[in-house]
This record gives sequence, structure tokens and C-alpha cells, in this order.
Amino acid sequence: MTIKTVNLSQKVQLENGVALWLPTNILEGLVNLTAPNIYAQSSVQLYPLGSKAEFADGRVFRYGKFGATSTNVPLARMVVNANACGGCTGFAGTDSFEGNLYVAAVAGQEYLDLWTIIAASGTGIKTSVYPKNFFEDGMLAFYPASGGPYAEIRICGNDESVTPVTRIYLDAPIPVALTVGTTASYQTTGTITGSVGGAGVTAYSSLFSQLKDGVAEGSTFTSAMGVFLGPTFTSGYYGWIQRAGRCIVTPTGYFGDTADERMAQLHTDGCIALKAAHGTHTVGYLTQRTASGYGDLEVWLQLE
Repeated sequence: MTIKTVNLSQKVQLENGVALWLPTNILEGLVNLTAPNIYAQSSVQLYPLGSKAEFADGRVFRYGKFGATSTNVPLARMVVNANACGGCTGFAGTDSFEGNLYVAAVAGQEYLDLWTIIAASGTGIKTSVYPKNFFEDGMLAFYPASGGPYAEIRICGNDESVTPVTRIYLDAPIPVALTVGTTASYQTTGTITGSVGGAGVTAYSSLFSQLKDGVAEGSTFTSAMGVFLGPTFTSGYYGWIQRAGRCIVTPTGYFGDTADERMAQLHTDGCIALKAAHGTHTVGYLTQRTASGYGDLEVWLQLE
């Protein structure tokens, strides 16, 4: 079923010191310019994924969808992106797409038809069926077969897959024509013969389409997306996560009581704390002068 599209345009609303940035989208009815409630979740989608709310004091929030239920309160607990990359072992065609076009595309076209049948290691032919707007706010990269510019373009959304095709819509036209590889021979032979001569395509899901509690996911193979300020969140619901600016947290272990302890990292238990043996990437830094003690700490998040 083809989606009813709306005019592709970005919108900005300024109100009471908050700038609400709505990216291009193809979801009718999601041109929502009401002030965001950064403490609430909702069962229905109110804004396009990736929408940005920027406060005059430097705090920045992004709108996303929760991929699992969590009852952990936000005492330094981070949400992470649980989407796996397209070629990730065991996740081929699950959260992203890596493959070829089903139909050639001309320069200036603002949609692409992906050939969503892949060769999954150990399992032979696999058909990936993506629901409507699975790729909303994702990113597309393509590699032309006969030279031309490599390009990355944001994805506005997609039609529901009609095996073996998934049509995705872009918020900018492709700069060059793209050809189809010999993998299309599957349509008549039933076997994948390779992708010789075709344009390679990768479609990533949005950073904000499958947010999960860092406590449950750990940080071994995930990256922090931000802090949810509400009391809990529910799988399949939507909400705002803080990605930049002042954020008061209660770390599981006090830090800042040793010289030069200023950086805040994501830990495998999903908390913000000082870099340690199980610490991973930096999410921000302490803003206040610290000394020996324990309590909440103000961190300036730097995830935006």
C-alpha cells in the first residue's frame, strides 16, 4: 500500500525560548508545532522521528521511539540505539539494509526501489519485509557502479515492502543515475548470482527508532543516545531524550573527587560515571567544582 505523502519541507517553531525543528517527512498529520513535553511518553507518534527541541539555555532534545519497556528511573541511566548495522553478523536485513536496487534510478529522482532479498550467511535466500516508514529519519548511502559521486541522503520514510521490493523516499534528489546489478536474475532463476555492475546501496534506520535502556542493553556494542527524563518508558511508545546541555544525574559511583576527573562516560550498566575498566565512550563532562562526597552531579551532555 502506497503512503499518502505530504509536502517535503522543514519547519521551525519558536515559542517561550524553545525552538522546535521538524525535519522533512512523509507522514500526513505529523506537522505538529505544539510545545514538546520532555517528561512524557505517548502511545501515538506526535512528531517526525529525529525532531529537535532546542532550549535557549543550551539543552537539546530529540524525538524517538522506544524499542523496549524500562522501569528504571533516569538516575544517570542512558538510552542506547539498539539498531544493528546492515551487514552485522546475525542481523542481515533486520534493522538496516545492505544490497542493491530492484529498478534503475535516474538522476534527480527522490525515491529508490530496494531489492530486499539478501543472501544471509548459512540460511540461503532471505526476504526482508519492512513495515511502512521503518526507515523514517534513517540515512541512505549509495556507491555508483560506473563512477560518479558517493552520496548520503536522509530517508523520509518508506512504503510497506511488497516482496521483493521496498520503496524508500528521500528528502533530496539523487545526484547521478543508478543501475541495477545482476542480482535481479533471482526474479527468474531463483538464485542470487552476485551484484556485478550494480549500484551498492545501504539504508540505515534512524538513530532514534529503537531506543532501549542502557541498563538492559549494556554498552559493549551500543552507543549512548541520551537521557529520558520521564519516570519510565514503554516499548512502542514515543518520547524526547536529552542529548546536549545541562543534565542533573545521580551516578552509581561518585566521581570528581580526584584531580582531573571531569569526563563522564557510558558504562555497561547504562549509567553515567567516570571512565573505568568497563567504561566506553564519553557522553559529556562535569560542570561544577567537585570534592569528596556523594550525591547528584550536573553533567553537560555532548551527544548532539
